[in-house]
Amino acid sequence: MPSNCFSRHPLYPLVALAIVSIALSGCSTPTAMAPRSNLSRDSAIIMAQRTAEAAGGRVFTIAPTGSMKPTLDENSVVAVETVVFGQLRKGDIIIYRNSAGVPIVHRLYEQGNGSWLVLGDNNTAVDREAVTPANLLGRVCAIFYTSSGPQGNTPAALAQR
Repeated sequence: MPSNCFSRHPLYPLVALAIVSIALSGCSTPTAMAPRSNLSRDSAIIMAQRTAEAAGGRVFTIAPTGSMKPTLDENSVVAVETVVFGQLRKGDIIIYRNSAGVPIVHRLYEQGNGSWLVLGDNNTAVDREAVTPANLLGRVCAIFYTSSGPQGNTPAALAQR
């Protein structure tokens, strides 16, 4: 987790303990699936909201597209921190808004000409649109894996093919 995410926030020990508990509670990583935990979706969203608040960010759920498997799928909830564009690094998982206004979650692949090319972990080609300071929504600073699929009113970020 980036040191500037929220490590100095008073809720950090609680969130860190919860993440460790999730990791030790039986998460498994089957080949084509994102990890699972015993954490309910509602609990994951609450924990992600606390994390996002501490990081000055937002919470997104992942739409069922498969492009970020096995890292993320529709059972994943992410906390996204606000980040300065120049602090992004190859390999960061980010969320950006495409030209249709849809939030997309993918991994930074290559930088050039003041923008980033992004690629889904399960995709073979980079996205057609580049990420710029204007369409960047933030960087994923925490992932919460759950035991159940999408529900509720949390904004969904497409892990788009």
